[in-house]
This record gives sequence, structure tokens and C-alpha cells, in this order.
Amino acid sequence: MKHDTSLARRTLLVGGGAALATPASGQGRAGRTDKVVFGIGLSAPFAPYVALVDRGIAARHGLNAEYRIFESSIGGMEAVVTGNAHVAFGSELSALRPRASGARILGVGRPLVSDKDIGIGVSAAIQGPQDFRGKRVGMIRGTAADYLFHLFCRRHGLTEGNGPNDVRVLAVQAPEWVPALQRGDIDAFFGWEPWLTRLPTIVRGARVYAYSSDDGLYQLWYTMVFREDWAREDPDSAGATYRAVADAMAWVNANRDEAAQLAARTFRTPLNDMRVQMAGNTYLLDTKREHPVRIKQVAAWAKGRGLLNVEDTDRLVDDYYYPEIARRYAPQLTDF
Repeated sequence: MKHDTSLARRTLLVGGGAALATPASGQGRAGRTDKVVFGIGLSAPFAPYVALVDRGIAARHGLNAEYRIFESSIGGMEAVVTGNAHVAFGSELSALRPRASGARILGVGRPLVSDKDIGIGVSAAIQGPQDFRGKRVGMIRGTAADYLFHLFCRRHGLTEGNGPNDVRVLAVQAPEWVPALQRGDIDAFFGWEPWLTRLPTIVRGARVYAYSSDDGLYQLWYTMVFREDWAREDPDSAGATYRAVADAMAWVNANRDEAAQLAARTFRTPLNDMRVQMAGNTYLLDTKREHPVRIKQVAAWAKGRGLLNVEDTDRLVDDYYYPEIARRYAPQLTDF
């Protein structure tokens, strides 16, 4: 495995692909792209893309593929936006915000449904929802965790602000959630794996208060995002990538423990932690009409919060969501 820190501040590892420079015997290259680069995070939702490269699934589809690992999906999305990767994955807002700012990216399908990838980490001072009053909460604005915070506050009658009964929100980046809680700078964070699983192993008395799907609050749906110029100008390569991802999902579902071992080793995560993280995820790939409907709901909320500076969020989503790849190359996986 080689190292490369040139793409973004938080690139951690460059993975795989060196042995796959030549497509598998008997399989010609799909499309014109020399190498398809995946920008991924280092937690369970991204396990299939390690398998896609390291188990030769991409090569069987005529692709020379490489994954580049970031501390979260945000880094992978930035790599696609800046033209340094072809494929990334993330929640509704992680792609919509750059798209609204002019980034040429397309949502092409849903690769993950997760009940437990995002949640709430708390100190021992928080035992119930009303204990959040007057507390400091860390998060990254404009993410699925921010949306979860909104839903949680609405459910429990909490308000954001600086008053004694309000929840005070502080901007804290993902790698700092656990250290900030350990130092006492924050009392809780709304975030995601692997920091949720790590929290109680590092901070005495801290725990995962709840996952996003608890009490039916929010089930996370990821979107697979392609760089627009690549998807439109080299659709054969993009289509082969779509099919390869579908096969990687099937491989993970048929080989869960091997996939967990592979991901744990690649992401440098304890195996038992990776097994726990993966258990909360449903790995799939489809491009269904219900997906942009869901994205539009989140987009409307984001506009109301000033996170999206667009006139028409429905049009934003319609222009962004691109079912043509699935329609042309994997019609069995779409209802468009």
C-alpha cells in the first residue's frame, strides 16, 4: 500500500490497485478511464470499496481502481469535487451543498441504508434528553449529524442557543469529538463511526446515548456520487463502476466476516469494533424513485437553515440525481 497526502489535508491512506493495473485475463478495459479513484471514509459503510479493489471485483469489470481513505466521507466528496477522484459516497447534505455551490457532481444511486452509522456520544453527565439543556454539543454543520440534531431537538422540545436551558452547538471536526469530550470542552457530540464505537473505550463513563434510528428518528441513506464530466463523457467506465459496486455489495453480504476482517485491517480498526459497525448497515445498490424524494425533504430543511443558497431545492435535486447510468447499465437495479 502506498501513501499519498497530496489530495486533501486529511487523506490518510491510498489503498490497493497496484496489482490490478492490468484487467483480469480475458477482460478488456471498460471505457476510456485509465484508473477509477474512489474517495472513501474509514468506517463500516466503506467496507465494500476495499473489497471491490483488493478482491479483484473491479478488475473483473475491466476497471483499474484505487481507493483513497479519508477521515470521513467529507474528504472523499471533496476529492470528487476537486477532480481528484471519480466516485464518493455520503449522506444527502454532503453532496447537495457542493452541488448547490456549482460542483459538477451527480447522485447515481443508493449504496447504503444504515441504522447505526451516526448517533450521539455523551459524557456521564447526560442520562436523558432533558439533560442536554445547558450543555455543549460538538458537530459538523451541514451534515447528516446536523440533521439528526434537528430531529432530536424537535422530538424532545429542545432549543439551540446560548441560554441556560438551550443546547449550545460548537463546531468540532470529527477527529476531535472524542478528545474534546475527554477534555471537557463538550458534553456530547452528534457524529458517526468509528468515533462512536471508540468513545467508551477512551473516555471513562462516556457512552453512545443513541443511534439515529432509535425510536424511528432517522434512518441514514447514503448516495453514490460520480464526477459529472466523467459520467457523461465516459459512460462505459461509469457503468462498469456501477456494476462493480453492485457486485462488491453482493460479495460483502455473502462474506460478512471476511469483509469485516479486510476492512478492519485496512482501516486499522479492532475487528470486533468493525463487526459491530457493519452489523448496523444494509449494503445494497439501487437507483429508485424514492431516493430523490428523500433527498428533497432534507434539502428543504437545509434551505430553511440557510445551508443551501438556492431558489428551488426540488430543481436542485432533479438536476443532481442522475438515473441514466443505472437505466443503461443495470436496469434491474432501478425503477426509473
